[in-house]
Amino acid sequence: MRSGYVAILGAVLVFGLLLITSTGRFSLRDLAAGSANVFVNLSVLELLLIWLLTPLFMASAITKEANPKTWDILLTTPLSPLQIVLGNVFGRLFFIAALLIGALPLMVTTQFFGGVPLDTILLTQLIAFCLALAIAAAAIAMSVTRTAGQKAAVSFFVLTVLYLLVTYAFDSFLRMPIANGSNANWTTAITPLNPFLVLEALLQPAQYVTPETSTYPWPIGWAVTHPVAAWCWFTIFLSTITVVWSSTQVRKLGQAPIQESWWKKLFDSPTTERKSHYVTGNPIAWRERVTRHRNIGSLLGRWGFVAACTLTVIILTTLYFTRSLSPESFRLAIVVLVCCELLIVTFSALTMSASTIAKEREDGSLDLLLTTSITPTMYLGGKLRGLIMHLLPMVLVPCATMMIVGCIVLIDPEGAVVSDLFITRKTDANPLVIPLALYLPALLSPLVVIPYIAFCTTLGLLWSMRSKGSIGAIVSSILLVLVVTGGLGLCLVPSSNMGIVGSVFASLSPINAVFSTFMPVSTLPAILNGGINSANISLGIACVVSGVLWSLVSFGLLRSMAASFVVTVRRLAGVN
Repeated sequence: MRSGYVAILGAVLVFGLLLITSTGRFSLRDLAAGSANVFVNLSVLELLLIWLLTPLFMASAITKEANPKTWDILLTTPLSPLQIVLGNVFGRLFFIAALLIGALPLMVTTQFFGGVPLDTILLTQLIAFCLALAIAAAAIAMSVTRTAGQKAAVSFFVLTVLYLLVTYAFDSFLRMPIANGSNANWTTAITPLNPFLVLEALLQPAQYVTPETSTYPWPIGWAVTHPVAAWCWFTIFLSTITVVWSSTQVRKLGQAPIQESWWKKLFDSPTTERKSHYVTGNPIAWRERVTRHRNIGSLLGRWGFVAACTLTVIILTTLYFTRSLSPESFRLAIVVLVCCELLIVTFSALTMSASTIAKEREDGSLDLLLTTSITPTMYLGGKLRGLIMHLLPMVLVPCATMMIVGCIVLIDPEGAVVSDLFITRKTDANPLVIPLALYLPALLSPLVVIPYIAFCTTLGLLWSMRSKGSIGAIVSSILLVLVVTGGLGLCLVPSSNMGIVGSVFASLSPINAVFSTFMPVSTLPAILNGGINSANISLGIACVVSGVLWSLVSFGLLRSMAASFVVTVRRLAGVN
């Protein structure tokens, strides 16, 4: 994992430096500007990888040390509670520190061309380390309270993602331009609470300006004027409080287990008898869809997500029709909302599918299933179908959001326009009127999202079948999907001026499809040369093609898994 982390950063650095020299301009100013851009990309990518890897790595600590026997052994040693907690925090944090140290020489390489001060490099590493420190302290706190486990580890990751996305969205709405007509904005009170916003304020001071004074009272005013220092002190203070509280809870682990809470007894049946369930269709699919995810946490998480997103769409649409939101603000809010929904749904599909077979191997139920007449094709196909049916309400949320915007454009084509300017080749004098969204790809978004989620689920099943444990399968699946989706996103850059080919590459990734649908002027300008109708048809065809491609890939993976299922399961038989 360390080698892959450094290899990804090294590849970005090499291609960035090659891009600088390919321009043919070798003045000191151009080289310094190019080197600064490469460093910005490296810093953002490094923080993104730390953000993804730290929760996943700490999830291993949560699931392993949630075992009461581990803590019982530790409590018999002469270690104090604070020593036990600090040992766990810094022991797990060493892995992240090794990643940051390994990336430091790559960061320093950008100084060869100038434009990157050494203190900026060190501050970016400090921001990433403070993020890892806060996540590590929170993970250990979950471990010592015995609330941890596989579901708690997944919830921990989801909450971390939601926190960063929600704070970034609030900051986007609170930003104020430094002057009328200026593209530069002031930092907000939310900036010191999000490491990506802090990094933006540090690396792009001309676009995201930090004020010298603030009207907010102390300490908010000080945090707004010193976002980097405020982020570091905020995480250190929060981690210290969490570690101290965790140390007070360690000795309680040796006490008798707490009795079942009254609200669980309220929903329990007074007798041990229950009505039998009738299995219909594929038994594995029925088991995944009906019985496995019927706990109160799963139901609240799934339908709570659907309810919250639906309510948000209703509020945004109401504000748009009452003219409280401009078309540009409404479009930005919908793009942020749909991207957040897609990230949550993709992560849910990966974590659920990547843990399903590995968890059955760990608890021994897979060995029992293999003694039945269920074939590998029936088993894997049932897993895939059951998981997709379980996730379908969540998957339909971003699709319904985009379809609503597509219907708004069809109903009010003259009013649902934005102020983006684009002059086509046919009408060099008059700019093209850009709608709020391209209605055809918005209406056909289920053809892209559902097959893509099916691919993610199939990939998670593949690594769940090949991995020894759930955490390893989840990590491998997420990294591979990140590489595939990121590669498709990079392919969009050179293909943005290639017409229908660029449309296909844009539709292969749901995030790229969202930006192409709502912001075609900046994402796919070539398809607008033929007009809005031509752009709708081009992206609509691309949606169908991408849906077919993802379906074929998923089918091929499923066939390959079924062919190697017996050999792989036998090789890992008895491994926990």
